[in-house]
Amino acid sequence: MSDISLTSVVVLVVLSICSVHRAAANEVESPAYAALNSAVLEGKEFRMLLDLSACQVHGTSTAGPPIKGSMHFDGYMIRPDGTIAFATTHFTARPDKPAVRESLSFRVHVNGKVEARTMVLDAATYALLRDTAFDCEIGKGAIFHWRLFSGRPGGIYGNDAYSWRGKQDKTSGVLLR
Repeated sequence: MSDISLTSVVVLVVLSICSVHRAAANEVESPAYAALNSAVLEGKEFRMLLDLSACQVHGTSTAGPPIKGSMHFDGYMIRPDGTIAFATTHFTARPDKPAVRESLSFRVHVNGKVEARTMVLDAATYALLRDTAFDCEIGKGAIFHWRLFSGRPGGIYGNDAYSWRGKQDKTSGVLLR
């Protein structure tokens, strides 16, 4: 590779990194995102309560289906633009159709917006059967709960429940919708 080509590649990479950070800097950080980001960075285990009917089908104003659920995630990634990403996959046996493997992925943006995506794959062939995306927000369709570590030996969790629903109740430490 010539020096000019290598220099061009380096310049493009640096410019793209700067534009990603500039885009993230233009977003106003939501307090809900800040609380979730701190929980992730501190290694807290958390659950997400999902209500797709409070979300919109991606890119529309149409409400999502009346599906609610609770999920726990094993791993989280904070991307260079600040987005917190996590996913889970599970096997489901449906009585009327073939068994499927469902993958749920989420991206929480600095402004508190949450992208939710579900991909349903045939369990035997991994053929894509359905791919759907939804636009949610922390406190509207996506609520996060975690426990504070009590400090006791053996990794036992205390009774201090903490959740983010939008507005903090300063007296109890629980954040309310």
